Amino acid sequence: MALSSSPASSEFLNAQNKKADKDIVQSDIVVVGGGIHSLIYSIHALKRLNLNSCLQSPSITVLEKSHSPGYKIGESTLTTFGLWLKTVGIGSALLWRLFGPKDGLAFYYLNPEDPDDIGTFSANGPSGDFVPTLQIERSVSELLLTLYAQRLGVTVLHGHSVDIDATAASLFDPSKTVDVKVTTEKQRGISTSIEAKLLVDATGRFRRLASKTSPRTRFPGFNTDSFWAYFEFDSSFDERNLPFPCYESCNTNHICLPEGWAWIIRLPSWEGSPLPNLVKMINFLLDLNAKNAHPDDYPPATELARRFDLKFRWVVSIGYALRSDVIYPPDADLQKYGTCEAERKFNWITSRYERMTALMSRHKLIHDLYGPKTTWFTRKTLTYDSPVVAGHNWAAIGDAAGFTNPLYSPGINCNMATSVYLAELTPRCLAGQGKGAMDEYATFCKGRVENLHRMNVFNYLLMRSPRTGPLGPLWQYLCGTGNRTWQTMRHCTFEEVARTIMAWEWGSDREEYIAFAKEAIKLLEGPACLAPDEVVEKVVQLSEIRLRQAVETGKYKSRWAGLLRWYDDELVRREEKPGRDVLARRCETCGNWRILRDDVRRCATCGAVNEQTAIVRYN
Repeated sequence: MALSSSPASSEFLNAQNKKADKDIVQSDIVVVGGGIHSLIYSIHALKRLNLNSCLQSPSITVLEKSHSPGYKIGESTLTTFGLWLKTVGIGSALLWRLFGPKDGLAFYYLNPEDPDDIGTFSANGPSGDFVPTLQIERSVSELLLTLYAQRLGVTVLHGHSVDIDATAASLFDPSKTVDVKVTTEKQRGISTSIEAKLLVDATGRFRRLASKTSPRTRFPGFNTDSFWAYFEFDSSFDERNLPFPCYESCNTNHICLPEGWAWIIRLPSWEGSPLPNLVKMINFLLDLNAKNAHPDDYPPATELARRFDLKFRWVVSIGYALRSDVIYPPDADLQKYGTCEAERKFNWITSRYERMTALMSRHKLIHDLYGPKTTWFTRKTLTYDSPVVAGHNWAAIGDAAGFTNPLYSPGINCNMATSVYLAELTPRCLAGQGKGAMDEYATFCKGRVENLHRMNVFNYLLMRSPRTGPLGPLWQYLCGTGNRTWQTMRHCTFEEVARTIMAWEWGSDREEYIAFAKEAIKLLEGPACLAPDEVVEKVVQLSEIRLRQAVETGKYKSRWAGLLRWYDDELVRREEKPGRDVLARRCETCGNWRILRDDVRRCATCGAVNEQTAIVRYN
């Protein structure tokens, strides 16, 4: 993003606040970090405080050391995030102009010894008349939420660093308010103070406050490492000819291997656009959103790019999240696969699979999309837990409270439960009930990361065979979307959304799920290679038994044949049944995917009028 490394960026963004930063010496709440969980928390907490009327003009201050929202990985969102956006007042029409349309998840399971042996699973996302799920560029999503928070009255300050060591001196004394030590770009080297009643750690994997109470912990067994880059897809090639059954780029596609998995995410990038121009465009869209304008009255993305002099292009994020116990060739042999560790390991694992090699042959690497030295990215040892997430006058949210793995996108979509729950508890914190509220929050967080970690180990081990692989998402959808909370969320209001989000962990907390996951893990535990046939057969048979038992409880119901490819309403796998509900189609003019709604005819990308708008329900 142009100007992202310049102090002018923070001055420009800070000028969007309703209050000048020089006037802030006291704030009810100070949030350290300006990322997506910080903004979710701040927006939700302010709306909750205003509804509860427990404070007159409650104040929330977000402090972010960067000059503006910058690059982050984590580009796929699920229904929970879309539901929250809807209930706080951000509509689909706006979101589909900034981000990529997404219709569910698809999984392909490969055999390194037999390229013709492939397992498949594919599920729809929510319908377009409910909420959007998106493929997002994180810097733009955070810029959108920053501007929306500022409109509501949250003060978001970029170019402001918190001196954690100096602040911690008062952080753990229940008899005091928190004295937050802040250094601004204008006062480099000079620390000022903001007095706060509650301090929130939203610093992600850096855990800047949480780390003062306890070091992060690791789970036994393998961890995971990730490496990725950005590519252009050869537009002269029809994606339907890629070597994966029913491949659609409006899915978040997962290519799963005994070593781990690869993501393929197609999304629009606005990188290289001047920050003031982006802000003008987003404010223009927020004005339309506030007027509840009809979706067809919004300009399409291509016209917005022209009108506001912005750069706009479609890119493909492709990366691997592999087990840390994968055995790579010696360094001398890896040299031929690239110029750096990430590129070498990416190309080496790709070379082991014919279908991945064929897919990558249709993609061209983009160099330095997000600035100098941003062609290849690496992040190691992804999984960790935060043993202590709250105290009398502070709490950690989002990834600062723990993280497992990007599989099933838990970083935003499950971890936002921490941000929303703390926001719900905030009125009590500010009313002198901080200890009880923080005890409840710590209890809520306990076990969540453990459940999500088990979920990932379960899925990784199932990837050891194309036969067992699809059982992972089958159980996720059974327990994660077939439960009553999920099935009744369509009519959620802001008053109800927190309860829904807080109760959702992709089904990983359900007793039937936990029981089968533990059994499957015990059977499949082993190295990052194909599982023995006899073990695979045991797991498949056990899943059939446990699946029937779970369905017979009556807890899990859905229109399974409409939601899932290759499964009927009884959750019986039928290879001759690739059909499901049709919730997305290609634009008849530009070819981009669009999510169907009966009342929307114009393509969000090019603006062309399309004849096919109605959702087609599978019979």
